[in-house]
Amino acid sequence: MAKTYLDPKILAKISRLDLKAKYVVEGFISGMHKSPYKGFSVEFAQHRGYVAGDDLKHLDWRVYAKNERLYIKQYEAETNLVTTILMDASSSMAYTSPNAKGASAKLEYAKLVVASLSYLVLGQSDAVAVGVFDQEIKDFVPRSTRKVHINRICATLAKIEPQNKTGVGAVMHAIAERVKRRGIIVVVSDLFDTLEDVLSGIQHLRHDGHEVVLLHLLDRDELTFPFEGLVQFKGLEIANQVLCHPRMVKKTYLEELHKFLTAVKGACTRNGVDYVQISTDTPVDIALSAYLTSRERMMLSGGRGAGR
Repeated sequence: MAKTYLDPKILAKISRLDLKAKYVVEGFISGMHKSPYKGFSVEFAQHRGYVAGDDLKHLDWRVYAKNERLYIKQYEAETNLVTTILMDASSSMAYTSPNAKGASAKLEYAKLVVASLSYLVLGQSDAVAVGVFDQEIKDFVPRSTRKVHINRICATLAKIEPQNKTGVGAVMHAIAERVKRRGIIVVVSDLFDTLEDVLSGIQHLRHDGHEVVLLHLLDRDELTFPFEGLVQFKGLEIANQVLCHPRMVKKTYLEELHKFLTAVKGACTRNGVDYVQISTDTPVDIALSAYLTSRERMMLSGGRGAGR
């Protein structure tokens, strides 16, 4: 089942790039990412006074030799990154351009993105969980670090069909309540929700200490509105139809789209969120490789995210 959404070309390009946390994260077993908890690991953090019952092997005898006081050496625990990936499976994700060559429906594209990122995270021996949503969370695959976990994720993705309206904001609030351990939350969606709800959800996740990555999937038609002649538009999430000449509404549509995208990007920048706009006619391997490379470059330079 895993083979369904795991493209070797995609994995070959992204598997060498670490999806490392930019912020301090909490984990549940030893790994490669630093935790805010002080434990007994490899890297020294600080001293604290000895308390009866402490393991004597962690005493700093050099300090004792100097001032005859007992101190325990504390170290920064190395812990696993926990990544939760949320995939939009609402009705609008079923759209695909009738004229685009090689493009797939947004939902199928999203499935490839989710499977590829899950494989990448598991390849780092980190934990990944996957949630599928429309107005609410419809399916949730709990976190795991086991490599075979990818089979369960892909099996879940394979059975998903688009339905209902989008409720991105409400779902982000729900995940903030559900996922208590700080980590990375990746949202893969076309964001067809009210701006206020989307921003409120982002702020909730950031307030709780999560790092947020917003992968905004849009079809090329949605970005350029290339329609000509007399066209009948049918709502995917609202049951109505409109017959019109596209040239009469194109200018207004593109202006409103620009306002929305500008507002979302601005909010992401203010809240320290990675915003990545992806057109579904861009190959998945190219889109993910470009983002992960940019992310890694920002981390190495001391930045907090791509913020694109």
